[in-house]
Amino acid sequence: MTTGQMGEHLGEFALIDRIVAILGDAAARDIVVPPGDDAAAWTTAEGLAVATIDALVEGTHFRRDTMSMADVGWRAVAANVSDLAAMGAEPQYLLIATLLGSDATIEDIDGLARGIGEACLAMGVRVAGGDIVRAATTGLSIAAYGRALGAAGASPALLRRDGARVGDRVAVSGAIGAAAAGLALIEAGRGEEPRAAELVWAHRRPVGRVALGRAAVGRGVHCAIDCSDGLLQDLGHIAERSHVGIEVALAQVPVHPAAVELLGATRALDLALGGGEDFELLLTGDRDALIALETADLPVTMIGRVVADHPGEVIAWAEDGARYEPPSRGWDQTRHSGERNRGDR
Repeated sequence: MTTGQMGEHLGEFALIDRIVAILGDAAARDIVVPPGDDAAAWTTAEGLAVATIDALVEGTHFRRDTMSMADVGWRAVAANVSDLAAMGAEPQYLLIATLLGSDATIEDIDGLARGIGEACLAMGVRVAGGDIVRAATTGLSIAAYGRALGAAGASPALLRRDGARVGDRVAVSGAIGAAAAGLALIEAGRGEEPRAAELVWAHRRPVGRVALGRAAVGRGVHCAIDCSDGLLQDLGHIAERSHVGIEVALAQVPVHPAAVELLGATRALDLALGGGEDFELLLTGDRDALIALETADLPVTMIGRVVADHPGEVIAWAEDGARYEPPSRGWDQTRHSGERNRGDR
């Protein structure tokens, strides 16, 4: 195996673990949340500082034939804010490195800036600085910074991937599969159909669930992750890090009704399980704590449970008791670079 091929054979966590091992003492293993979660966290005089970084690259994470540059700017902010939301943190500031491809125009830059600004205002975060460079491909890399504060006299708490406990219920916010369904409809030339509008919007303008993440911390929820790579794959991250098994009842998964109507029940379900990029939150905790999170405008639905059996594995059960395996469980950029925007994932 060559060095260039290695990243294609290692999964996300194996690659992260390898890099951390090479870094040795240069890796901050002794902080509150070390490398390997949605965000890193360390102690400050006021509480916990929480930070994450994410990149969107043209051709891998977005295409100009499926969204405008303003949409790209919005989604770049949403992806980072969502990682902080999944930790239960309050977003504060962004640092943005912008890579301008050789074909980038001033109109592209204006569009990116507009989308970034609109997303920041919608999600309660501000741009504190950044960098702009010419590159072979257009893209954005955003570092997002936030904080976690405890109640009076209490230590700050965070939601972590390794916090799931046997006996927990598993829940998800919102309706799943909307973003992937929206992309599929755009690629099929059906994005202008009236019922498709909310799905296309979910693909182009997702929102990080900050209020839900903070409420989950307050309710004592044990664990969370955002649904960015695919419901089954993201639950797999929790199962691996928490050393537990997870079982999902497909009949309980809240598939977006517009996706079912336009794409059919089976395909809509498959996109819900493996499509990703909904940026809804997957949560594990006590049943009453999860029920208490539901609000009038954001449903939180129980879809499964955490078990001691098959640690590190997520099993999806159909109504007839058979194990169900969708065409894709999700997206892993260390293995599937360039496939992020395929509608048939």
